[in-house]
Amino acid sequence: MAAKLYPVIQEHLAFVHPGAARSIFWEIDSATAREIERAGDPGFEKEAWLTTTILNYGCCGYSIATPHPDDPGLPVKVLATVLYCGRDDAPGSTQLPTAPVSEDAELISSLFIEPEHASDGMAAVLLDAAIMELVRKDVSAVEAFGLREDHHLDPDSPRAETVQDIVGRREQIGLLPEPVLESAGFEVVRDHPVLPRLRLELPPNSALLTAEAVEQLLARTQ
Repeated sequence: MAAKLYPVIQEHLAFVHPGAARSIFWEIDSATAREIERAGDPGFEKEAWLTTTILNYGCCGYSIATPHPDDPGLPVKVLATVLYCGRDDAPGSTQLPTAPVSEDAELISSLFIEPEHASDGMAAVLLDAAIMELVRKDVSAVEAFGLREDHHLDPDSPRAETVQDIVGRREQIGLLPEPVLESAGFEVVRDHPVLPRLRLELPPNSALLTAEAVEQLLARTQ
């Protein structure tokens, strides 16, 4: 069965990527998140965050998943998820060296994609879906923190240890590659050798994927 696009709403929490369902880097302040990861249940805390955010904010992301042929309300496999929220709903973002997010912007925090589908165009589909939803929410701008994979970090630079820790956990926290953001129209607003902050004014000037293009891409994904 072909993959489908699902909004992250209460009815579709089963369709959130397992990595996104466990990660609390963005959603909880760093000290509390570390304690929960050591002794608590990150999945429970993330589900609580998702439920609260959906209640107060509405849809806060999109997933791509293959639905079960006998029960469309359950996934066979979740392939990818992108999450976004208001900047105050992501206190963990203050750990980034180019924080804070601008006062007039929302945040696309994380992107999780199964490695075998990393080059399938899913990032473009998910980012475009998120951008369109933020436009519908009448948001004036969206920002994200990008990762430069080919970075060269001076170990003696300010916050170098924190940056190295964040980069080392990039898959666990869903860092977005800078080229992925730039291909969606984002531009750097605060530079950094490793973790620049990028911004996209809404509505975007560049064209988004059409519904037909999205359907064609997902139809090729099993």
